[in-house]
Amino acid sequence: MENKIVNMNKVTIKLALPSIMEMFLQTLLGIADTAMVGVLGGYAIAAISITDNPIMLMIAVFAALSVGTTALVARFIGGKNYKDAENTILQSLFLSVIMAVVFTSFGLLLSKNIVSLMGAEAEVFPYAVKYMRIVLLGLPGLIITFIMSGALRGSGDTRTPMLVNGISNILNIIGNFLLIFESRTISISLPFLEDSIQLFMPGAGLGVTGAAIATTAGRYLATFLILRILFSSKGKYNLDFEDFKIDKDIIRRIFKIGLPAAGEQLLFRSAQLAFFRIVASLGTVMIAAHKITITAESISFMPGWGFALAATTLVGQYLGAEDKNNAKRGGYTAAYMAVIVMSVLGILFFFFPAFFIRIFTDDAEISHYAVICLRIVAVAQPFLAIAMVFAGALRGAGDTKTVLITTGLTSWIIRVGLGYFLAITLGYGLAGAWVAMVLDFGIRGIAFILIFKKGNWQNIEV
Repeated sequence: MENKIVNMNKVTIKLALPSIMEMFLQTLLGIADTAMVGVLGGYAIAAISITDNPIMLMIAVFAALSVGTTALVARFIGGKNYKDAENTILQSLFLSVIMAVVFTSFGLLLSKNIVSLMGAEAEVFPYAVKYMRIVLLGLPGLIITFIMSGALRGSGDTRTPMLVNGISNILNIIGNFLLIFESRTISISLPFLEDSIQLFMPGAGLGVTGAAIATTAGRYLATFLILRILFSSKGKYNLDFEDFKIDKDIIRRIFKIGLPAAGEQLLFRSAQLAFFRIVASLGTVMIAAHKITITAESISFMPGWGFALAATTLVGQYLGAEDKNNAKRGGYTAAYMAVIVMSVLGILFFFFPAFFIRIFTDDAEISHYAVICLRIVAVAQPFLAIAMVFAGALRGAGDTKTVLITTGLTSWIIRVGLGYFLAITLGYGLAGAWVAMVLDFGIRGIAFILIFKKGNWQNIEV
C-alpha cells in the first residue's frame, strides 16, 4: 500500500466539499438567526451570545466520544474491518444518549447560575435564561447527531451529514420566520412589475423564545433523520441493537483517543468563556459587536472546517491501511487548499468589512466596533486554516494529546491572558481582545505545522 498512487487533490475535494456545504448551511443558519434576532435589538443578540458559550462548553465534553469514534471508525474502515467499525458506532451511540441526558438535567438546574456567571446585564438576564433552558432541551438531539455525523465522516461518508444537517437548518430558518416575529404583511417588489406583491406572513411573536424553539425543533429533526438512515433495514448501513453488548475494549479505545480531545475542547471552550467574560465586562454594545463579528467571520470556517474533516478522514483511513506516505500527503493537501480559500476570504474581510457587518445590524455604534474587529481577524485567516487542518489531521491519527497541550497553552496564555492585558489593563477594549485572538491563531498554526512535519503522529497506536 505504501506506493499506491492516489490523486490526493481529487480525494480531498470529494471529502471536503460536502462538509463545506454542510458548514455553509450551518453558517447560513447562524447568519439568519443573528440577522432575524438582531431586528429585536442588542439585548436579543446579547442573550443568545451569552447562552452559546456555555452550551458549546457542554458539547466539548462529547468530543471524547466524537473524536474517538471518528478516528477509530476511520482506522477500521481503512483496514477493511467493517464489523468493528459498526460496533464502534453502536457503542458511541449508547454512551452519547446516557451522557446527553445527564448534562441536560444539570444544565436546566443550573441555568440561572450559568447566565449570571456569564455576566448578563439586568435587561438581558431573563431572555438569556429562557433561551438557554429551551435550547438545553434540544441538547440530546444535538449530541447524538454530532457524534453520529462524526462516525459517518470517519467512514468516508461526508454527504449524509450534509443532507441531514442541511434539512434541519432549513426547518430552523422557517421556524424563525414563524415564531420570532408577529403576524405581518410583507411587501415584495419584483422586476418588470409596477405593483409590489403583498404577502401575509403568520407569526407567533415569541421573539428570543421563538428562536430557541426553532433551534431545538431543528436539532431533533436532524437526530430523527440520521438515526433513520443508520438503522433502516433497507439502507446502506442497516445497523441494529439486536445483539448489542457493552464492549469494554471498544469503549476503552474510544476514550483513549477521545479523552485528550475532550480535555482540549474543555480547555479551549473554557478559554472562550473566560475570553467572552472579558468582552462582557465591556458592556452590551461590545457583546453585540463581538457576536456579530464572530458570525460574520464564521464564513471562513466553512472551508477550514471542511478541509479539517477531510484531513481527519484521510489520515485515519490511510494509517489504518498502513500507508503513511498518503496519510502525510492527505494532511498537506487539505492544508494548502484551506490556506488558499481562507486567505481570499481574509482579503474580503479586510477591504470590505462593512458589507459583511451590515447583514446583521444597522446600529452605527455596534457596526463601528464590529468593522474594526473583522479587519483585525482578517489577517489571521491563513494561520487559522493551518491550525484547523493540522489539528484535524493529528486527531485522525489519534494524536489528541499533542492537540490538547498546544491548544490549551495558546488559548489560555495568549487569548485569555494577553487578551485581558490588552483589553482591560491597557484599556484597548474589544479591539485589544481581538488582537490577542489573532495572535492565538498565529502561534497555534505555526506550532501545528511543525508538529505535523516532525511526523511522530504516524506511529500512534489506537
